[in-house]
Parts: sequence; C-alpha cells; structure tokens
Amino acid sequence: MDRSPSRVALPVPAGPAGGCSALGRQACHGRNYRRTEPLMKILAFDTSGPVLSVALETPRGRYALIRDIGLRHGEILASLIQQLCTDGETSIRDLDLIVCARGPGSFTGLRIGMSLAKGLSAGSGVPLVSLPVPDILVHPYSFYASPVIPVIDAKKGRFYGACYIGGTRKSEYFDLDAETIVRRYNSAEGILIAGPDAELFKSGLSETGNVSFAPYSPTAVFDMLSMGPVQLETTGPDAPGQGPLYIRKSEAELGMEKDNGG
Repeated sequence: MDRSPSRVALPVPAGPAGGCSALGRQACHGRNYRRTEPLMKILAFDTSGPVLSVALETPRGRYALIRDIGLRHGEILASLIQQLCTDGETSIRDLDLIVCARGPGSFTGLRIGMSLAKGLSAGSGVPLVSLPVPDILVHPYSFYASPVIPVIDAKKGRFYGACYIGGTRKSEYFDLDAETIVRRYNSAEGILIAGPDAELFKSGLSETGNVSFAPYSPTAVFDMLSMGPVQLETTGPDAPGQGPLYIRKSEAELGMEKDNGG
C-alpha cells in the first residue's frame, strides 16, 4: 500500500570546514574519478515519467520503493529517499554514489529529480552521475544483435528514444512518430520495441510486420544501480553544468516563443 508520505526536507550533513572533501571536490568539479575499492552504497532514482522509482544498494542488500503517482514526484521524492536510508541503516553522507535519470521525459519530473540529486551531491560531497533514460531502458537487452528501440511517450503521437544494437547506441536520441521510427530503423532481422510505452507505440502502427514488443516491468531503477558505477569509472561524475536531457522544447517555452513572435 502506498503510504503517500507528506513532503519532508531531507537533511544532508555539511562537508568538512573549508569546502568539499577530496571526493566532493572531484564530484563538484567533474574531474576524472577512480576508486580502488568497489562501490557499496548507491542511491538511484528515476523521475522521468509517471512512475517514481527509488532504489538503494548497501552491503545489507537492495531496497526499492516504486510509486505510480502521476507527476507528483516533488511531493514525496525526498521522503522516499529518507525512508530507504532508514531501511538500509545509512545516510546520504555515507553513500558512495548518487545516480539519477537525465531524460528525456517529463520536463517537470526531470527538473525535480536533477535538482534534488545535485543538492544532495553538493551538500554531502557524494559524486553524482546522471543517465539518459533510453540507455537505462535498453540495458536488459544489451545482448540483442538486432535493433532495439526503447520508447517513451513524448505526447502528440510521438516518442523519445534511440536505436541500439548489442547495447551500443547507433543513432542520436530522437523525437519521432512510430511509423517513422520503424521505417528508419527496421532491419532484415526485425526490430524490438521496449520501454514503458511499447504498447502505446504498437497502437500507432498501421501494421507490425517483423516488429516485436518487449513486456515492461518498472524495475529499471535496479539497472541504474549497476550502470552508475560503470559511468563513474569511465567518464567521472557529472560536470557542474550538467542538466536534464531535453530533446524537445517544453510547452511553456514554445508558448513564450509564440507570444514573442518566434
């Protein structure tokens, strides 16, 4: 049962006097980051869509809370993180890594998630990495030799996504309609459509042909626990200026452009 916790402030202990710790300075300034010991305490959360997912990995095990609450993430995200830290008997400052979803997806949800992640990282000195949502969604299908397209509802009959083969991205992140995606990326071996909106994508096709559709389970946040340390090791923590991945301008931005004659 969803406890629907009320909004709470998540306390983050301050770093040592004089600024960030050595680990924190690396996180704050986006320098290359290397560890000799494995990461043991990782917090991950995804606010890119209507399903809010938060997970924590500690030496005691993995903990997760998943709430299908629409786009009300700002009301409960901090309290869910606090609840998981209590369950895992840890604190934000004791974490080794914070991982969040970068987008594309809900503009509001992404701003909420990225803002909280940056605040937790800056206040605790824990490094932060953000992951593109299509990369997260395709992770379970990294062994596929034929094209895999994870799709996210972008509204207006269009979908965010990208094309992957063998777990490697082969296209730019796109914002396209279903027919165009299939026409552009289909192959002789067929194409697999994955992600939370695969069924909606299917309804937008006049015929499915050799297009397959993967069932979706809202457990991608566990893939983030695995992917985060790899990104930290290969590219380091997020640069201070890293923001959400937006492929399309928001309705508010489009409205302002229209009002200004753009």
